Amino acid sequence: MARLRNGFIFLVLVSGIGLPVVAQEGFPEETEEPTILDTIILSARLRDEILFEAPVAATVIGGEDLDWGSSEPGAALARRTPNFNFVDFAIPGNSFGSIRGIGPLGSPLNSLDNTIGFSTNGVPTTSFGFSPTLLDVERVEVLRGPQGTLFGRNALGGSINVVTRAPDGDRDLNVGVELGNKGTRNLDLAAGGWLSKDVLASRLAVRLQNFDGDIPNAIIGGKEGDAEIAAARLAFGINPDRPINATITLGREEENRNNPLYLHIENPSFAVSGSDIEPVGERTITSASAKLEAELDRFTLTSTTGFQDIDIFTETDDTDSFLFSAFNADFGLVLPPSFFTDPNQDFGRVNESEQIFSQEVRLNSPAGSAIEWVAGFSYFRSEYDQDRLQQSNFFGSLNGTYDTRIESQTWAGFGDISVPINERLTVSTGLRLARDEQTIDSTYVSNGFPGTVPTYTQQGSFEDEYATGRFAVDYQWQDDFISFASIARGYSSGGFERYTSNSAAGLDTPPFRPSTVWTYEIGSRARLFDDRLWLSGSVFFNDVTGGQLVAFDATTFDLFFDNQDYRSHGAELEVEAELTTNLTLRGALGYTETEIVNVSSGSVTGAVEGNRVPNMPRVTASLGLDFRQKLGLFGTSGDFVFSADVSHVGARQADIANSFEIDGYTLADLRVGWEKENLELYGYARNVFDERPIYFASVFSPNANAAIVGRGRQLGIGARWQW
Repeated sequence: MARLRNGFIFLVLVSGIGLPVVAQEGFPEETEEPTILDTIILSARLRDEILFEAPVAATVIGGEDLDWGSSEPGAALARRTPNFNFVDFAIPGNSFGSIRGIGPLGSPLNSLDNTIGFSTNGVPTTSFGFSPTLLDVERVEVLRGPQGTLFGRNALGGSINVVTRAPDGDRDLNVGVELGNKGTRNLDLAAGGWLSKDVLASRLAVRLQNFDGDIPNAIIGGKEGDAEIAAARLAFGINPDRPINATITLGREEENRNNPLYLHIENPSFAVSGSDIEPVGERTITSASAKLEAELDRFTLTSTTGFQDIDIFTETDDTDSFLFSAFNADFGLVLPPSFFTDPNQDFGRVNESEQIFSQEVRLNSPAGSAIEWVAGFSYFRSEYDQDRLQQSNFFGSLNGTYDTRIESQTWAGFGDISVPINERLTVSTGLRLARDEQTIDSTYVSNGFPGTVPTYTQQGSFEDEYATGRFAVDYQWQDDFISFASIARGYSSGGFERYTSNSAAGLDTPPFRPSTVWTYEIGSRARLFDDRLWLSGSVFFNDVTGGQLVAFDATTFDLFFDNQDYRSHGAELEVEAELTTNLTLRGALGYTETEIVNVSSGSVTGAVEGNRVPNMPRVTASLGLDFRQKLGLFGTSGDFVFSADVSHVGARQADIANSFEIDGYTLADLRVGWEKENLELYGYARNVFDERPIYFASVFSPNANAAIVGRGRQLGIGARWQW
C-alpha cells in the first residue's frame, strides 16, 4: 500500500500543485486562435458522461485516430492504451488481452473464459467475437479495472466498448482506398442519410481488406500470415431525433487467415514456418441488434437486444518441422526436420460455432439530474458446438474425434448511483447480482492411439451465484483538476474446458472454478493551459483469488487445469497536448508489477511463489505526434499533414513457471500526406523498422519455444474522399 500512497502523492504533485501558476505560463503565446482539445464523451458506464469527470480509468480512442487499414485491430487498440497487452493466438476468435496484469494464466479455457468484457454499442460478445473489424467507428472506450457492475460476467480486468457511427440522418459519404506491398489492398466505404426525412435514417458501412502474408514456409513454399477480411454493417434509425426512437443494426463479417501456430523461436531464420500444410483460420460473424429508447419525464427506458452467430473453422499442422526437430533433440532423439513433413500426420481440423443471445432492459435518471442512477436486468445465453478431428504421434488427447456442446446462461440485476455530497464531492456505488448456469455434453471416439479409451461421454453442469460491485468517491479540487478513489470487486465465471482433454483417458474434465478480484485505485485528471494540455494518471492494486490456469508438461504431454492466486500493482499516465496550433502530442505510459502468490505445496502446474504472471509486460508505452501546416508557396494550397506513432511492449513471461521470457518489441508507424477540402492523399509505413512482434509464446523445451508473431513492415499509399 506504500507504493499506492507514493504514487498518488506523485500524481497530485504533477497534476495539481502550482496549477494556478503554471496555467499562466509554459506554452508559448500563439498568434493564431488555439484549437481547444475536444471534450471526450464516455458511454461505457451506461450513461453519457464527460470522461474528465468520470471516476474511472479509461482511454477513449476516436474513430479518426484508428488506423483503418490495419488488419490487427486488437493490437492497434492495445498500443494506444497503457497497461493493455494484446495476445494473438493465431486463430480468429482465440485472441485475448491482459489489462493491468489480469488475464488468463495460459490461454482461455472456453469462449466465456475471458477477463475483459467486450461489447459493440452495448451488445456483449464472447472471446469468439474479439477482436472484430473496427468498421465505421465513432470511438472505442477502454475501461481499466473491474467493470462487473454494469458489464457483467468476466469483466475482471476491464472492458472495451465500441461505439459505431449512428444512423442519425446526417448526409455523408466517405470512401478510402489503400494499396501497398505484400499484396495490401484495402477499401473502406461509409454512407448515411435520410430515407424518409425525420422518420427513417440509414447508415451503410463496408470494408474489404487483403494482405498476402510475410512469413516464408520452408517446407511447402509460399508465404503464411495472409488476411482476407470482408465486413459490412447496415443500420436504420427510426425517429432518431425524437424522445421515442429505435435503432436496428445488421452485420456480417468474414475473415480468412493462415497464421501459423508454431514458429521455432531459436531457428536462425526466425520467423520461418515449418508447417507441412497451409494453415487455415476462418471466422464468420453474423449479427443483429435492436435498441429501443424512450425518454420519459421521470426516467429513460432503454431496451437492447442482440444476436450473434459465430462460426470458426481451423486446420493446423500440430508439429512444426523445425520446432519438433529441436524439441526431440533436447530429449536426446535426433530427428531431422524432414521427419515431420507428412501432411497426413499430426494435424487438427476443428469446426466451432456459437450462437449468442443477449437482452438488457434498464432505466436511467433523466438527463441533467443532480443524482444520476441506472437500474436494470440482463439475460445472456451462449450455445457452443465443437466438432474436432485430430491425429497426433505425441499427444494422446489429440487423437480421435470430439463432439462437444456447452450451453451457458446468465441472469443478472444491477444498479448504479452517483450522489453529489456538495459542489465538489460525489459518491458513487453500484451492485450486480447474477446467476450462471452451464452444462456440457461431450462424446469422444478414439482413433486407436495407444493408451486412449475406445469411446467416452461426459455430461455435467455448473451453477454459481455471485455479486460484483464498486464504490468510488471523486473530488473536484478546481474546475480543471479532479481526483477519484475506488474499491471494486470483479468476477470471472467458472465452467467447462471446451477441449475435454481428459476424455481420451476415460476421465471427466472437471469444471474450472471461478476467479475474483478486489481492486483498489486512486487517480487524477487535470486540464492545463486553457485546455491545451490534458493529463490523466492512476495507481492501482489488484488481489486476484483463483485465477484460471492451464499448464502443459512437455515431458509427459499432460495438461493441467487449476486455479492460482496472484496480485498486481502499478501506475499509468496519459497525456494529450496541443504544443502549437499545428502540432499535437499524445502519449501513454503504463507500469505493472505482478506476482504469483499462495502456491500450494506439491503443485504440478509449474507455478512458483513470487513468479511473474504470464503475458503481462512490466512496461507499455506509446507516443504520437500529429502535425498540420497550411501550404501557400509557389501556388500550392491545402494542408501538409504528418503523423508518427511509436509504441513499446516490454518483455513478459511465456508461462506461469517463468521458464521463458518473451522479448519486448517497439513498433513505429509513419504517415505523410496532403489534404484539401474533402480529399486526402497520403503515404504510410507501418512497422517502419520491420521488427517482428511476438504476441504469444509456447514453451516446449529449453531449445524449442514456439511463437505467434505479427506482421513485418508495410509500405503503401492511400486516398480518402469525403462528401
